[in-house]
Amino acid sequence: MLRTVKEEAEKPEKEAKDQHQKLWEEQQAASKAQREQELAAGAFQELDDNMDGVVSVAELQTHPELDTDGDGVLSEGEAQTLLGGDSQMDPTSFHDRVWAAIRDKYRSEVLPTTPPAPSVPDLTEPKEEQPPVPSQPTEEEEEEEEEEGEGETEEEEEEEEEDFQVQGEQPKEAPPPLAPPQPASPTEDKMPPYDEQTQALIDAAQEARNKFEEAERSLRDMEEAIRNLEQEISFDFGPSGEFAYLYKQCYELTTNEYVYRLCPFKHVSQQPKLGGGSPTNLGTWGSWAGPEHDKFSSMKYEQGTGCWQGPNRSTTVRLLCGKETMVTSTTEPSRCEYLMELMTPAACQEPPPEPPADSDHDEL
Repeated sequence: MLRTVKEEAEKPEKEAKDQHQKLWEEQQAASKAQREQELAAGAFQELDDNMDGVVSVAELQTHPELDTDGDGVLSEGEAQTLLGGDSQMDPTSFHDRVWAAIRDKYRSEVLPTTPPAPSVPDLTEPKEEQPPVPSQPTEEEEEEEEEEGEGETEEEEEEEEEDFQVQGEQPKEAPPPLAPPQPASPTEDKMPPYDEQTQALIDAAQEARNKFEEAERSLRDMEEAIRNLEQEISFDFGPSGEFAYLYKQCYELTTNEYVYRLCPFKHVSQQPKLGGGSPTNLGTWGSWAGPEHDKFSSMKYEQGTGCWQGPNRSTTVRLLCGKETMVTSTTEPSRCEYLMELMTPAACQEPPPEPPADSDHDEL
């Protein structure tokens, strides 16, 4: 039911999103074509030095950066090849046949119009100390200052004239650098937000997806719980289920070298005490391994990690009667075969029932 609701909500959502995507891509393509048209037109106008409406081989040769053989010079043959074998080309043919081949190499002769960034003041310079407040000058000092001021004014005017002359000569000494053609007004490559109607369809579909996913999670959790219960009831926990409390529990024993971990009815592992490292599997649950008259006195864990040039590791767990549940010892009687002792109240034998008291007896 929820799957059907989700799929029905996703159909109009997909159609609306696809339409929005299509319109945006069409706008991007049109905008890109317009920008390329403007760039090609600007390059054509620059190349057409005599403004006769066509670009000739000689005019194209004024841009050596279009060189194709790497010698730094655009020869007449190379220029004619760029023009498709023609000696000249009009604006339309230039855009359709030439511009795509030269756009990455072409450099505009127009100076960039971007104003230079303002210089950042050096914040590390020490602040100037405030000069002391001068006292009232005398008449003689005022006359001397006026004479000095006139001299300084004349010197400043002469320096300004020299600076003006130097600045006026700079354009003649340094020709303008070549710059790549700049797009007219490029748009961002980010898709605009959805309109209200499309967004409403998206929200409705997302709500349906959330409900469906929540139901899916609940179903998976329930199925997992059922599998765990089925697995749990499949174990033989003793005549009266006295060993059931060991299930889903783990017990550890730390020695000088290793940390041994027993998870009854699951597995046994060994891990180095120092330095960590991955645990070594000493066997997974196999079966009860006690003698016929005392089947539940030991457990067998098999098919652990293989030994080097030897069998897979295995562990026998001997159950001992005790008030607490704890691993008391772990040994390796033979190579790759371990013996572990687990103390547990479940291993204690129930005392035999007391005989009923014989209260009815005959008096002699």
